[in-house]
Amino acid sequence: MESRDRDHLICGVLDADAYMAEESYQKVIQYFAQDEKLDLLQTRVGMLETRNWLQIMQDIEFTVINDLIQNTRNRLCNAAASGNGQFIRVSSVTAQRPWGNALLEDFEFSTRFLMEGKKTLYAGDAVVYQEAIDKLRPFIKQRARWTQGGLDCLFGYWSRVLRSPFINLPAKAEMTFYMLIPFVTLFTGIASLAVFVFTLVNFDDYWRLLAVIEGINLPFNAYIIVQYQRASHTRQYGLLVWTVITFAIYNYLLYPAIVIAFFKKISGRTNWVKTTHGKNGSQL
Repeated sequence: MESRDRDHLICGVLDADAYMAEESYQKVIQYFAQDEKLDLLQTRVGMLETRNWLQIMQDIEFTVINDLIQNTRNRLCNAAASGNGQFIRVSSVTAQRPWGNALLEDFEFSTRFLMEGKKTLYAGDAVVYQEAIDKLRPFIKQRARWTQGGLDCLFGYWSRVLRSPFINLPAKAEMTFYMLIPFVTLFTGIASLAVFVFTLVNFDDYWRLLAVIEGINLPFNAYIIVQYQRASHTRQYGLLVWTVITFAIYNYLLYPAIVIAFFKKISGRTNWVKTTHGKNGSQL
């Protein structure tokens, strides 16, 4: 295949449970057609079905929080691949092995691109839908695998990211924070849980502190849910109100995943059973 043909050939990476509408595919093509220097495009991720609390929380995470993070990365010029719905210009893949051995292969791939001076972009107006996990145990396993993959990237690429002449300083700071999130979450989670338990045990003396904490959290959670409702047009209003109240619980579900990831990383265990999706049990 000639290099000119490779310049106009786009390879999409989608999971077996993924779905994209024709309109989103057309937007992907437009992005590459309008910018000949674009090497990798990551689309926004959404959930196909949100039938229970856990599924709607995953949809909120990707639709609002991840969207905010990726839009920030667009401004910093370090948009990251996010597993599902990423598109690559074939001529941009020059390495014989563009992927390494990290369990978080999507972030690893885009990090390698950035260190080579290649352009990545996030498209919030093109959406890939995937199945949301509906049970707690496989959800924690999935997030533990992702966290261990993040640790792989931290130990394998952090120093190289800091030395890269192609990544600007704000982008290096953001990528550093992202790769350190397992450590930050572990320590802040333990601290916040200790404060919460202490406050409950000494409720008569510290109920005002608990009220202040909730007074800060609830408006923030409500803002996220309002943004989600606007983006998804969901009419599950009762479930949305419940998510405002229980948003912190979703964050605490990540702590067992982080502990598992640290244990497997320290013990050198890299074997993982992929998450099962769909009626045919495809593993992703």
